Amino acid sequence: MTQTPNHIGDTIWYALALPATNNKEGFEALTWVEAVGHQTLPQFGITHAMIEVKDLKTGFTAASKGAAQGVDTTMAFRGIAGSTAQAALQETADDNDGEISLKVVKGSGPKNAPATGDPVKYAQGILHSNQPNKGDDTTHEGFSVNFRQNDFTIEDVHPTVA
Repeated sequence: MTQTPNHIGDTIWYALALPATNNKEGFEALTWVEAVGHQTLPQFGITHAMIEVKDLKTGFTAASKGAAQGVDTTMAFRGIAGSTAQAALQETADDNDGEISLKVVKGSGPKNAPATGDPVKYAQGILHSNQPNKGDDTTHEGFSVNFRQNDFTIEDVHPTVA
């Protein structure tokens, strides 16, 4: 029986800049920091507005694809005291601009570190809505931030690791 892959071991990385070009080369030119303590990965993707096309002859309303927009998704983190990486995420979400690039890597290296050729997804957009995690018997103290994607997702393989 083949097991269904899960997301355990996936890591989130961020760059506090946007790529010059929305392609692998543009993203690889950025400086990346691991977003430690993540509990929920961002969901990358694009949705489209729907344009209703009414037809009086048939009485049927069909749909035509309209403008695309990036998904707005939430990432949750357990708090890690003194983490500068987490502080930077929260500050970016609170910032007026909030511009950020994200990558998610399914790492195969030691402790799930990215290795050459591992699957990677890149996205750019806006980080916003920094909120403390809801307190209950199923959560850690920490925070969540939202990410609104502003261009298409780039899927490739991780570059050579030095």
